[in-house]
Amino acid sequence: MIDNPALLIAMILWIFFIPNAVKLFYRFVRNNKQFIEKDLRRIPNDPKIIFQITTKSATKTSVVERGIQSIIDSCKSTKYGKYEILVVTEDPKDIKTLESMPCKVLCVEKSFSPNAIKKARALQFAIESRRKLKKQNSDHWIFHMDDESYVVPQTILSILKFIREKKGIASEGPIFYPLKFEKANRITALAESMRAFGCFECVTHMHNPPPIHMHGSNLLVRSDVEDKIGWEFGPILAEDQRFGYELFKKYGRNSMGWHGGILLEQPPLDIKDHFMQRRRWVIGNLQNIENFSRLFKARLIYKCTSFFLGFVSGVISLALAFYINIPKIMSVFSYASFDWNNNINFDLYLWFDRIVHINSSYNEIFRPLFDIQVFDSTLALILLFSSTVWLLGYQVGLFLNLKYTRIGRSKRISLHIQTFLLAPFLGLMESFPAFYSIIEFYFFKLIRHNKLKSYDFYVVKK
Repeated sequence: MIDNPALLIAMILWIFFIPNAVKLFYRFVRNNKQFIEKDLRRIPNDPKIIFQITTKSATKTSVVERGIQSIIDSCKSTKYGKYEILVVTEDPKDIKTLESMPCKVLCVEKSFSPNAIKKARALQFAIESRRKLKKQNSDHWIFHMDDESYVVPQTILSILKFIREKKGIASEGPIFYPLKFEKANRITALAESMRAFGCFECVTHMHNPPPIHMHGSNLLVRSDVEDKIGWEFGPILAEDQRFGYELFKKYGRNSMGWHGGILLEQPPLDIKDHFMQRRRWVIGNLQNIENFSRLFKARLIYKCTSFFLGFVSGVISLALAFYINIPKIMSVFSYASFDWNNNINFDLYLWFDRIVHINSSYNEIFRPLFDIQVFDSTLALILLFSSTVWLLGYQVGLFLNLKYTRIGRSKRISLHIQTFLLAPFLGLMESFPAFYSIIEFYFFKLIRHNKLKSYDFYVVKK
């Protein structure tokens, strides 16, 4: 029996994450071969693709020009010319800012008032503009990008292949976060590792819709399909997730696929941006729950609960780790003697003997962890497995993000070591926004009658 109440609570919470760990590992192994499209050949059978960059302001966000140039360079290197670049913006100054770039700037009119807010409002405006130009047909495809999105030749070849092989009417590919990696806060940059690893799960979601999570960028969708679905889902912040669900409802299970073309983006540059970005995702998920089927709702509730309890579990586990191990460390240094004349002196023999004694003896608090009833059982191995998958996720995700940087090998190794050592704190930083946002959302929903300031769409720095 486990007599320590905190340890018992932590173990119950760890058990809750076992299904998620098994699922993540299975999808990582199963989807590894198709994660990044590799069988690419240039076959001249070209559809018309509109590369749409949706931004609040290209004038204030200089990385938009970088994204435009990446499209031009990648299309040129793959000899693909039947494309156009559309920048959808809310800033009229962008017309002048981008006048030297080979793109069309579409400024959302202030009087435009659809049943949508923020980014979804701009996306709906783009749909209605294409409708006027008669581009809402099956001959045109829309490739959605964010401000900082950056395409490479592999991206172009992958989406051309997907369209050519008619595997669906909407698809996605993996997103990695190498851009401005060294300029971002080290903690936020390392935290994006798990996000890249999570894309392995997106492969399954897109092949077996509806997707519980859907990226708003690296989204390829046929123009007539987007026109019929639209983006008017009301005042919500996770319009991409809702779009995927509505597309599934209208067109069925075989409507989506995975094109495997990579898109490069960047991590949040500071802690506040990281928090606000995650807060928006969680609140958007909670806003959408009521519109989903029972099964999909249950999946989403499990996902949100996992994030919420992940923070609780992390806090308890770290507290236990400090509670158990700090006295041991302090007892080692208790063999240091101090006097005013000789300063600090160590009896190295006694000090070494103490370290060996601590490593070979049981601490009464720590004893339950090694009790034969717990850790010499199948449950112990499963708990170890879930922890290993969690650590593996950070390492694989970091590897994918660093793969597209110019960082040297020695520094990459150093970053992998840092990620391993900081994993508990990275986990807390990832789960805290969900913990906070769930409490915030339901507090305002139950007490303040939905007067939540979630509509204040925070724009992260680029």
